[in-house]
Amino acid sequence: MNIIELFEELKIDKSNIQSFSPEEIIRIEKQINVEKRINPDIDTNAANNLVLAFKEFPQELYFVVSNRLLFNLFSKKNYSRHQFPAPQRVYDSEKIQGFVNQFLIDDLVLFYDGYLSQNKFDTIADVFEYKDCFPEDALFQLNKKLIVKIDFLLMRLTQSVNTDQSDISYIQYRSFYDLLSFFSSIEMDDKVRSLTNIITERYNANRQSDFLMACISSMAGYKAYDQNLTDVLLRNRETVFANIANQESSGSSSGISARTVIFIIIAIIKILVLCSRCSSH
Repeated sequence: MNIIELFEELKIDKSNIQSFSPEEIIRIEKQINVEKRINPDIDTNAANNLVLAFKEFPQELYFVVSNRLLFNLFSKKNYSRHQFPAPQRVYDSEKIQGFVNQFLIDDLVLFYDGYLSQNKFDTIADVFEYKDCFPEDALFQLNKKLIVKIDFLLMRLTQSVNTDQSDISYIQYRSFYDLLSFFSSIEMDDKVRSLTNIITERYNANRQSDFLMACISSMAGYKAYDQNLTDVLLRNRETVFANIANQESSGSSSGISARTVIFIIIAIIKILVLCSRCSSH
């Protein structure tokens, strides 16, 4: 149990944290001690750290508990937006980093690792609105774990084309590339570029593959360090849309297929300016 989980357990009023008097902090400390006797799951370190946070870091504690994304992350809850005040847009990110590093770093790493293992990249990306509040070391470790994810993709894709690819289905997720964008760099670009070359080569050999079309469409979500790579990814997606439109227009006229419903509007807008093959870079 971390200090935010304990804060939630005690049902402390968020609104007055920054103005708590010494007497009010003593009252909360007594409340914590009573709860510890009742609930053996309350960790002594968490109890002591919460009191310390009230005494020495009231502004940082308030920022975390009044921010829906951060509070849900560390409390492991899923409260709705209307239960929180409007988020603070002006804050000292270095102080928040220090607070997280002192009290919540283990939970932050577990959060990353848990959702990475489930390939739930959108959940991680959601909290990256406050990336500047997270300690650099935790971000560095997450970056390395994402590199491992891409290396695994490259390894699997260089195996036989017919090999079962269910364990790399996340290559089709737009949320994967959205998360990678937060770590765009020369190294990350090189990995994504290698991935792009493999996928586009396969797509050019098999334009009927729903899997490859989904990959190329989602890869356009990566905002590269090198703008040229971003442009290639966007052109590749547009080419896929155009080729789908061509396939549909030359096929049966007996109705509109599911692919047409998804892609035809965008394809019609782009088709006149597109080439017929995807690019490697």
